[in-house]
Amino acid sequence: MLKGPYRFSVAENQFYLLDDDDLDYVKNRTITEAGNNGLVAGGQNHAVAVTGISAGTAMISFDLSPSPLEADDSQQWEEAAEFDYVSSTGVAHLAVGMGPDEEADDMEAYEINLAFNGPGGYRMRLHARGRELYPDGVQDKDDPIAEHYLLQIWPTGGGAVPAAP
Repeated sequence: MLKGPYRFSVAENQFYLLDDDDLDYVKNRTITEAGNNGLVAGGQNHAVAVTGISAGTAMISFDLSPSPLEADDSQQWEEAAEFDYVSSTGVAHLAVGMGPDEEADDMEAYEINLAFNGPGGYRMRLHARGRELYPDGVQDKDDPIAEHYLLQIWPTGGGAVPAAP
């Protein structure tokens, strides 16, 4: 089920998927792994995505499916990376370092439970475009939004992060 697109805030070149709002738990924990593929990395109850802009507004959509999804070809994505996410709580939400901008963001984006199948393993694929337009810059509120993301999610049934092939 496709949800979005939603406006959301970016801070410190990152956004997160978390089971709660405890950013101290995840900050810099997986950023090195995300640097390996240049886009995203996940683990148990946390994931981090690396953005092009250092701060400002981006757009995100979520595609939640009970079964595996093919990579999206409906748009010209510049990058895509898959990762594993394990939810021990059955709850996962979009989170940002400085908190949502309640005046500019679509607050529904932060309310969608991305661990929609309850506790267990999920495979996720993040598609991105526009990350090169304002590298390390600030997305001005008056400019058209440059960065767009699509996060595809489906349950794997596993309760642990699978070993890398």
